[in-house]
Amino acid sequence: MKERQLAICDKDVQYLETLQSYLLKKKPAGFEILVFSSVYQAVEASEETGFEILLVGESTYDAAIEKVNARKIFILLENGLSGIREHSAISKYQSMSALIGQVLDEFSLEEGAFGLVAGQKGKARLISFFSPDRHCGQTAAAFCASELLADRGERVLYLNLSAFSGFEELLQIKYDSDITDFMYFVLKHSDKLLYKLEGIKRTLHGVDYLPPALDYADLRNIAEEDWKRVLDVLLCNGNYTQVVVDLTEVCQGFYHILDRSDRVYVVTDQASVRSRSAFNQYHSLLLAKQYGRIIEKTRVVDFRSDWDACSADLEGLSVSIIGAHMRSILQEDEQE
Repeated sequence: MKERQLAICDKDVQYLETLQSYLLKKKPAGFEILVFSSVYQAVEASEETGFEILLVGESTYDAAIEKVNARKIFILLENGLSGIREHSAISKYQSMSALIGQVLDEFSLEEGAFGLVAGQKGKARLISFFSPDRHCGQTAAAFCASELLADRGERVLYLNLSAFSGFEELLQIKYDSDITDFMYFVLKHSDKLLYKLEGIKRTLHGVDYLPPALDYADLRNIAEEDWKRVLDVLLCNGNYTQVVVDLTEVCQGFYHILDRSDRVYVVTDQASVRSRSAFNQYHSLLLAKQYGRIIEKTRVVDFRSDWDACSADLEGLSVSIIGAHMRSILQEDEQE
């Protein structure tokens, strides 16, 4: 089947080349990228096979655009003075990732938009991080591992399932939607997962991540069966090779995610009596629930308390003391 096409039409050749370069590298949602410097070229190219999406510069737009065979047209606003009202409009001069995110997020809501199945062969590897005593180093270890995998060329998606991640303050960012919005959308429109994923995800140090839950109650209310369904889609159709889950008991799919994981890292401070006691209780509970197979694929990550000072710098974790520690653990696991 022919790839779905995302076309850009703009007289600003420098902008066109910059956007094309970004899109060819990222290839969001598996789209084939086409560029045109004139409306006539776009009209002619769309005659045989229509575009899914057309982005057209505000100053490039003219009446002939209506002849382009495109399911959805977006106007790239430059000064907003053209008065174009027929199509959706987004700001042209913003980060490429933000621009494409807005486009695909809105496109995912189109009733006529075709579903999309990823072209990845095989399923992604699922890695979970958990701390029975809610050790503050859990997120640092999980995100650091994600960075190290991304540095090696893996396509990594990081999911934070904690009640209070603190990401907005740590990263000085404001989220308009979060992982629960993504979950509810995918449960209704699993065939449009890649559109929504591109629209909501953020990227840090080469790692894609979904904004953590803004209200833990929304996260807690997602049923275990729903987690199973979303994981089925994400692992097989998400275009990732590694999915890293920063797991807590807030998630109703807690045991399912642990059981389904290819590797489980339990973060603890082995020098702490409390941490050892919490880990022993967790270990005993898994045995009591007949989840011995989770224990078999578990590795303990000893996280020293004096590493906490560098754990807040999420983007720089891979080059910190934590990074050196996690790198050795990942390398040892690969040799087993």
